[in-house]
Amino acid sequence: MEVLQMLRRKAEKRIVELSPDEARLLREALLAFRNKLLSAGKPTEDVNELIIKVMK
Repeated sequence: MEVLQMLRRKAEKRIVELSPDEARLLREALLAFRNKLLSAGKPTEDVNELIIKVMK
């Protein structure tokens, strides 16, 4: 029963405040990671979502 509850539990939202420089570094790192995944033929949907959130 505990496992089912863990699977159903909604993930906690975390809000991170970044300076412009930190946001730029994070964006560059995520883009580099996305490119690495693309070259390996792996899915990038999760990384794409993070990139969009960082760019807002």
